Amino acid sequence: MPDHTPPLATHPRPSPCVRAQLGPARRAACHRQDPSQLQDASTAAAKLTAQRLHARLRASGRQRNIALGPTVIQVSTSTHAPLWRPLYASIMFLKPATTGRWLGWAAAVAAVAAAPGLWLWLTAPRDVGNDRWKLVAAQPSVTYGQVIATGEHDAWAVGWDILGIGAWLPVVDGPHRPTVFHWDGDRWTKSDFPVKRGNIGSVAASASSNVWALAGDESGTSVLRWDGHTWAIAQKLPGTCLAVTADNDVWVLGDYKAWHYNGATWSEQSVSFSAFRVSARSASDIWALDGESPWVHHFDGKVWTRVDLTAALPKAPPPSDDFPPEPGPRLTAITADPAGIWITGEIGASSFLLSQTGSGWRSEDTSAKAGRMVRDLPPVPDGRGGHWFLGSTDINGDDSALAHRAPSGHWTRVPSGGELTSLSAVPGGPLLATGVIGKASGVFRNLP
Repeated sequence: MPDHTPPLATHPRPSPCVRAQLGPARRAACHRQDPSQLQDASTAAAKLTAQRLHARLRASGRQRNIALGPTVIQVSTSTHAPLWRPLYASIMFLKPATTGRWLGWAAAVAAVAAAPGLWLWLTAPRDVGNDRWKLVAAQPSVTYGQVIATGEHDAWAVGWDILGIGAWLPVVDGPHRPTVFHWDGDRWTKSDFPVKRGNIGSVAASASSNVWALAGDESGTSVLRWDGHTWAIAQKLPGTCLAVTADNDVWVLGDYKAWHYNGATWSEQSVSFSAFRVSARSASDIWALDGESPWVHHFDGKVWTRVDLTAALPKAPPPSDDFPPEPGPRLTAITADPAGIWITGEIGASSFLLSQTGSGWRSEDTSAKAGRMVRDLPPVPDGRGGHWFLGSTDINGDDSALAHRAPSGHWTRVPSGGELTSLSAVPGGPLLATGVIGKASGVFRNLP
């Protein structure tokens, strides 16, 4: 099964196409280290964009290419969802004052300005979704996390709480505490987790009693396993993604290294690429995206082989006086299933899909069909040869839409009415998603 989340912030050398998948602190650092990724845009336009998208981008903790008419700029953010939007103006005033003698006065003004908004937020009625998505787990900590269905009556949702002052101030990040919730077919309950600080990265499973996850903090990356009863640390490895096909076949991939678990012991091998996404159909059919080149790597049970996708990738339009040069295509997620190999990507503010269902690779522009896609979400098989995607109805990909591609290639798209951040299909059942719709946030189930 494909892993369902970005690599961890412990990746030693993030490349441009991986930076958006890393943790908040590393995303900001990478952005500062690579200003060449920013396209030319006026200071006024950038400031206007930051003001308009501050809340949503800080909530999602993503680095995104933002469209400003013909110009695309890259915005990097690093904080979790602000609970109290009315604090924005007062905190913006407070921030420059924190190093001056007016700190106390500014803090008082901020508190007074925030009080009405806080009262309204606390007393406002709670939403439960809409006529397309029903809230099934009101857990705000997983709003920008992920959900993965591991059986007909089994699923997990993971996310994080922000600790310290970051839990109260929208413009301040802080240490993260992972949160994990389990669905047993009836209700969602919080589960004990052996890692108390950091972020949860890749999550993959072969069965409801064989779920694996990567969790990273300042001390490194822990490989965690759920055996049907408890979570435990199975190993400490500097991996960024994982694939699971059975109890005795688990792969952790990282920066030019791969580790394999055979049910008893771990073995290490060098590989020729830095992986940031991986998906497996079987122990002898594993596919991994290269984090530094437009390549995919295939494992046949014996060796890894590189497949160059350059010829199949869409080409950026040539630059002109009116349009700045577009950044090159980036591969963002992969799913390997019985129907084929499916890779999502992005070029500028447009999304595309690469697929291999026979002997060659096919490229498909999905911008008009699905909208801009959630860049780190792999295609979700529907069990009938088709796939689900999280698209959007706006050019910046903030207003989510559920998109479906049938085996025939026909697309449909239905607005979600909010922002969905991850997607998973319960075998033979509904879709589950994390996100926020109206005032409701947590895990949602789609309605027929």
